[in-house]
Amino acid sequence: MSEQESAASVPADASIVADVAEQPSGAPHPLRRVVWLLAMAVFVYVMVVEVILAIGFVCLLFGIEPASWFVDVVYRSVDRTMQPFRWIFTAIEFGTGSNEEVQPRIESAMVFAMIVYGIIALAAHDLAEWVGRPRRSGAAPT
Repeated sequence: MSEQESAASVPADASIVADVAEQPSGAPHPLRRVVWLLAMAVFVYVMVVEVILAIGFVCLLFGIEPASWFVDVVYRSVDRTMQPFRWIFTAIEFGTGSNEEVQPRIESAMVFAMIVYGIIALAAHDLAEWVGRPRRSGAAPT
């Protein structure tokens, strides 16, 4: 068989695989870039959620009233991020605070949510690190 005949007998799928595998050295594949950007976006979002949960935890711990706009925004954000974890654990209340609206308490579900969101953040960061790591040509992926 000549080279022209062997090239014509290669299925179309094989040429796509060859195009994907033969990127110029040092240039990451565009799909790797997209996966890296998505993983970093998830990581940044989850870290912002972690900070909001930590601030909300402290506000609930001290029984801070949502009179200021900042605390109100924190409480509303905490309500949204805690939706998947509502009613898992009961809150540990410390009795009545200075006001009757917000009592000082420890939200066990919030601590659990912070742990779960932390695991998600670590997984997204590790995925971004793994995808963003440059590969040597000819070497098997690790």
